[in-house]
Parts: sequence; C-alpha cells; structure tokens
Amino acid sequence: MNKFGQISLLILASFFLFVGVKSAFNNKPFAELTDIQRFEGMIYKLHCPHKGAAALSLDNSTYTFNLSVKFRADYCNGNDSQALLGKQVSLLARPVNGEFYQSYEIKSATETLLTPEDIAADQGGSTFGMFLLALLTFGFVAYKSRKRVNT
Repeated sequence: MNKFGQISLLILASFFLFVGVKSAFNNKPFAELTDIQRFEGMIYKLHCPHKGAAALSLDNSTYTFNLSVKFRADYCNGNDSQALLGKQVSLLARPVNGEFYQSYEIKSATETLLTPEDIAADQGGSTFGMFLLALLTFGFVAYKSRKRVNT
C-alpha cells in the first residue's frame, strides 16, 4: 500500500474514532434529558425506509418524529403500518434539528409502541459501530503496511 493510501485510511479511521468518542460523550440517559416535550395526536403518516430508523408525522403537527430501527422492524410491514395510521398516541420527544424531533416514548390507549430503551439500544449500536469501523480500518492499514520477509 502506498503512503497516500495509508494516510487517507488513517485519516478516515481517525474520523470514525472521533465520531465514536463524540457520540459516546453526547449520549445522555433518558432520565437526564431536560428538553423533553409531550405531543398528542393521531398518526397521520408513517415513514418507513428500507434501512435505518422509521419516522412518523402527527395530524396536528408539522414536525417529523424520528423513531428506532426496532420500531421499523416491528411496525413497518404492510399490515402493521396500516393499523397504526389514525391511531391516537401520546409521545415524548426532544428537538434534534429544525423540524425533526427524536421520539423516546410512544403510547397509545392500549399499548406502548416505543420505549426509551429502544432508542438507547440504537444509539449504543451506532457508537459501537463507529469504534468497530475505526478499529478495522486501523487494523487493515497495519496489516497492509507490515514488512514482508523474503526467504
């Protein structure tokens, strides 16, 4: 591997490490969050991407509420997602970026759809993923840069 490739990969690995450390220090437990707001309304639209976390919109709000990957897996198939449309819910969320809020808890009259533990699991998985990418990239550079012994 040439020097430019090594330096580029080391910079990339350092970036992954930086994002992982920043993510680890910025994650507060749900109990310590102070900017939580309660929203109540009817689920107007459910956003279900093929990968990543789902989101929803309420009928009386212009905000988009980010959900968890587990929520997408549990409720974003044809039958379950349609059943949620029109359901009255109460949710706890905090602002993250302009019109977007991170949901921490969603409850309907009959069930709990999202818990703070689901969100903590997503955040922990993302942080672990950044550290793993950094480790793998550093390991790849070290492996490709080793000195070979000619016999």
